[in-house]
Amino acid sequence: MTARKALLSLLLGTALATSLLVPAASSPASTPARVAAVAAQPPAAAQTGRIVDDDPAGFTPHVMDGAVYSMTRIGDLIVVGGSFTRVRNAGSSTDIPRRNLFAFNAATGQVSTSFAPDPTGTVYALEPSADQQSVYIGGSFSSATSAGSAVSVSNLFRADIVTGNRIPQFQTGRLNGSVRDLALSGNRLWISGKFTHVQGTARRALATVNASTGALDPYYDRVIAGVHRAGSVTNVLQIAISPDDARLVAIGNFDTVDGVRRHQLAVLDLGPGAATLADYRTTLYESACSSSFETYLTDVDWSPDGTFFIVSTTGAYGGYSASMAGTSGCDVVARFERGASGSAVTPTWTAYTGGDTTWSVEVTDDVVYAGGHQRWQNNPGRGDAADEGAVSRPGIAALSTHNGLPYSWNPTRTLGVGVRDMVATDQGLFVGSDTDVFAGETHRKVAFLPLSTGNRLPARRDGTLPGEVYRVATAQSQLLRRSFDGSQVTASSDAPNGTGWGTVVGAFMVNGDLYTAYGNRTLTRRSFDGTTYGAPVTINTADQIVYQDDWHNGDVPLVTTLFYDRGWMYFTKLGSNRLFRRSFETESGVVGQQRFSVDSVPGVAYGTMRGAFVADGQLYFASSDGSLNRATWGIHGALAGTSTTIAPSGSGWSSRAMFLFQGAAQP
Repeated sequence: MTARKALLSLLLGTALATSLLVPAASSPASTPARVAAVAAQPPAAAQTGRIVDDDPAGFTPHVMDGAVYSMTRIGDLIVVGGSFTRVRNAGSSTDIPRRNLFAFNAATGQVSTSFAPDPTGTVYALEPSADQQSVYIGGSFSSATSAGSAVSVSNLFRADIVTGNRIPQFQTGRLNGSVRDLALSGNRLWISGKFTHVQGTARRALATVNASTGALDPYYDRVIAGVHRAGSVTNVLQIAISPDDARLVAIGNFDTVDGVRRHQLAVLDLGPGAATLADYRTTLYESACSSSFETYLTDVDWSPDGTFFIVSTTGAYGGYSASMAGTSGCDVVARFERGASGSAVTPTWTAYTGGDTTWSVEVTDDVVYAGGHQRWQNNPGRGDAADEGAVSRPGIAALSTHNGLPYSWNPTRTLGVGVRDMVATDQGLFVGSDTDVFAGETHRKVAFLPLSTGNRLPARRDGTLPGEVYRVATAQSQLLRRSFDGSQVTASSDAPNGTGWGTVVGAFMVNGDLYTAYGNRTLTRRSFDGTTYGAPVTINTADQIVYQDDWHNGDVPLVTTLFYDRGWMYFTKLGSNRLFRRSFETESGVVGQQRFSVDSVPGVAYGTMRGAFVADGQLYFASSDGSLNRATWGIHGALAGTSTTIAPSGSGWSSRAMFLFQGAAQP
């Protein structure tokens, strides 16, 4: 253990121990005490504006064989399920027998000496009870150990978190197939998997039982049918309930719900009396993908605020055209908005790896942690090889929730099959996998990445008026500045010229940084406070493996307008009447490889646009006739029929670059 690691472990252990529900003195670290009754397992910790450290803490235990499939937090414990036989405390050379299930202290990493239910088969799913005194355990097994004796359990049971003993009041009877996921909503436990009957009653792939007694709950009785791949078994492999308990997303190998097409993904409305099928269908997962998979959907997770959910997949490379267009469901992480509806819901963004699987996603306010055996991110252009835009992110990545691009965070890990589960807490991120090396260090199957020593992410701020508008007139080289409140235009004055404005083709500002695109095919960042310019930095992160020729040669030299809004660069091009966009992550400097575009709309002709910015939900734009105009800004484009002229033609607003000043964000 390095000196830094030792200090980190000491500080983290102290901080965690003082923040847990039970004082450390009440019980030895290896034998968990009862925790106070609190609400059920919350959604992933928000971790607002933060990203975890890329250097794992040194205290987590080792899983000496097999693989981890599931993890959950209960009070001061992390419970781990999978397929394994031996674990070991950090710094120890002594193996501890633990068959497929164990628990360890979240602050010290010490394996619980009393929690050892030892189910006979693989544990795929874990869910804390509402009172945090027990855990529901699902998988593929027929018995477990309770009070020193083997007891019969059929793929699902509930165990005391201190003793590991089965809680006899919870009896689900026979499930004739494996349980793959669990979710608690009030006193109702949702069960998903590869079964057809629960307690002798037909409930294919998805069911609800009473969380106290295990009795079948009639709340859910929809009929799931069909398959993605012919000859396979209908199943639901993952489920996720929104933080307000109002919606459930189910993914797996199915085609219909109550006879209505919902291929591999269905959304249920959780009403007061019964679960009903929501008006929410996407065709993204009707892509064929590789026939090797009965279903290629792998995980789903809600955002902490419940406004969107994230889905990950396997499936092999989905082809150039579909991946560039964002219409392939293969080997991709995608964001879906809760507020969408209808028969053709499309994702907000799609993040392709180039043919590698993402097995698990964990969502915080600003980060999608994506784990699998991926080698790259931002790689839609080629299968099983890096193409333009690709950045190396072996085994785990942190994607922006806003645009799907990777942050600079890149701990690396040996790939194996991949990361199968992650748990975000107020203290950091726990990661479970089937491999032993994380960030170049030995962390067998389990790693913890602390939040306290992680980085703060750049603030996300929208443009606002009144403000200072800077511009360089068409064919000119002097930067001008004027105050603007959205309607009244003041006289302009010369601003300091600290860059080669005569060759600039577009500019925008984000958090005190000025981004300028040049006719020489480059994009540059430098600080700017309205007077002083910082040293220039070339934006080339996405060029490090394969030069991003499509961006540098196909877009930048032809730009006639450039502006930024909420994680995306928007631009017009010489000879085109369309508005183009690419995602852009300012924290990492990654330019998205996918390029999208929309047509001009009545009142807004993109072909004649010459300078623009977005502020307060409005697009302010200059035209080649010298006018200044305003239109309502929608989703990736201006809304038709909303354009208003602020300054008439001949007013001299046509610009080679225009931007709204935005100072550095305050800490």
